Amino acid sequence: MTDLELKIYRIVSRIPAGQVMTYGQVAEAVGNKNLCRVVGNTMHKNPVPFVELARECGYTGDFEIDPEIENKFCEMEIGRVPCHRVVNANGSMGKNFGLGGPEVQKKMLMAEGFCKQE
Repeated sequence: MTDLELKIYRIVSRIPAGQVMTYGQVAEAVGNKNLCRVVGNTMHKNPVPFVELARECGYTGDFEIDPEIENKFCEMEIGRVPCHRVVNANGSMGKNFGLGGPEVQKKMLMAEGFCKQE
């Protein structure tokens, strides 16, 4: 895992429940607005997502969190990384959301109280 990926995970881990950031906003927070794709790839590789919430929202995959990696993230004060709180610039869900696709991502956000302003 690279320092850049850890920086991205740290930023995303601080997005409060009920709120979202875009890939571009995360990239800007990292220091380079052109890193949107890097942010997306990093979110797709997230080793400590909110998998329990995803299951409650319809995810049926077999993803399991490695306890060693989770402990490492906790020691670094990152904790679980809510990759479901990162959305496209227009507010749409990620087409390749790794824990069940865009419908599960949307349900996860709604379960946390996010209400997209139309």
